[in-house]
Amino acid sequence: MKGVYKFYVNCGRQGSLSGVFIATKDEVAKAMGRAVYFDEPFGKYSEVEVTLDAKCITLVTDNPEVVKVIEDYDLSNGYNPLEGLEEDFDSNED
Repeated sequence: MKGVYKFYVNCGRQGSLSGVFIATKDEVAKAMGRAVYFDEPFGKYSEVEVTLDAKCITLVTDNPEVVKVIEDYDLSNGYNPLEGLEEDFDSNED
């Protein structure tokens, strides 16, 4: 079942990374504990590596009507930390 998730991580004096995205509970569960690399999120030569945990990804709702509205109107925004992990999800290394 898909849900709407909020991503937020405070990167200290550089700023913060945030986003709203749609994913399944399984996709989020597989991502927990994995490192995600963000290349130049705060400008040239900046880089951030985040280990995903329950503090930085929060389920907003799994109401199918809300998920459908966000998908239909393309309301996801900001950073989706799972995008960098898609290749890992498809591999057979587990």
